[in-house]
Amino acid sequence: MTAPANPDAPNTPNTPDEPAPEPESEEVTADNAADILAADDEAPAPAASPGPSRRGLLIGGGVAAAALLAGGAWLTIRRRHQGVTGAARTLPLVIGGDICAAPLYAAYYQGYFSDAGLNVTLARTQRTEDTKDAVGAGKYIGAPGIFFSWLEPIYNGLNARLTGGLHSGCLQLVVANDSPVASLADLRDKRIGVPSLSSSAFAYFAIGLSRAGLDVDPEGGDITWTTIDEDSLGTRLTNGDVDAIMGSDPAPLLPVLDGRARVLASNKDEPFCCSVALNGDFVKDSPEQARALTEAWFKGSDYLAADEAHLDEIARIEVDNNYVAADLDVVKKLLRTYGWRASAVDFRAAIEPGIEDFKGTGFIRADVTAAELADTVFADLGITR
Repeated sequence: MTAPANPDAPNTPNTPDEPAPEPESEEVTADNAADILAADDEAPAPAASPGPSRRGLLIGGGVAAAALLAGGAWLTIRRRHQGVTGAARTLPLVIGGDICAAPLYAAYYQGYFSDAGLNVTLARTQRTEDTKDAVGAGKYIGAPGIFFSWLEPIYNGLNARLTGGLHSGCLQLVVANDSPVASLADLRDKRIGVPSLSSSAFAYFAIGLSRAGLDVDPEGGDITWTTIDEDSLGTRLTNGDVDAIMGSDPAPLLPVLDGRARVLASNKDEPFCCSVALNGDFVKDSPEQARALTEAWFKGSDYLAADEAHLDEIARIEVDNNYVAADLDVVKKLLRTYGWRASAVDFRAAIEPGIEDFKGTGFIRADVTAAELADTVFADLGITR
């Protein structure tokens, strides 16, 4: 995934326009900490915010990160959410700059990660950074991403696993209004602009192009691939520098919304596009936290599905924090086009046919068994939805 318009911003997001609730003023001491935790457990949950809660300060820091002195003995404090312990560990998740990362922002700003006892931060990436390699190396714990783009890297040994799908529909292949190209087969010997050859768009549309009889190999195939900075995709198309562009929303759709281009193909009919991708060692060594993180992320997708007002709220967060390079009205419009249905079970079922389709590109050997690779790619954390 690519970076937003402001890559030099700090690694933690700005707060939304609406101020977070004021923290409670009661002083926390070693004598009253246990009573506060018990009272918080019994009280109704307050409106969540990304800021630290009184409970979070008690458990993650303040009156000892893991213990308090009571009756002469050290008592270990554990987060009671989801059975997760040791949640003081920072879990950086990638901000990539795509509108479709909305479930991540929803989960973060609604406090679902905090509710699960997880210390999540949002980390901006640079345009030149390969976030898949960074997730595999453990620099980031996870990232949202089109699952097709993770198949080949994991197949080739990337230390990452996919734990569930978030929604459908966010990739576009676009041509100019006056283009003679009417089908994918017409792109033979044409120039296609793409953010990178490891991008989600390249991985997904390589399937359709291969089915249309085109050799998509960047070296000597039937298409001239041109890597273009995402913000410049629309300009390069309308200037005639390339015959088509592809990418994640919003970049390829901007010339369409301006009336200068049209969509030739998209992934709107796929059951899933974006997924939860996590570092493989994190999944293996901390399965409870991996499950809690995935389920909290799912709640972000649920929040978007529940009400159009929620879509508008998250759209404003994306724009006000410069997470995406698009106008608010554009973000609102596009968020309404996605199918928000987070699932681990249905996602696992969708991976196998997806792998079979991807094998047609030649990037995965034809003799690879789809079921076997699906078991390698997908981590079953016991999530039943």
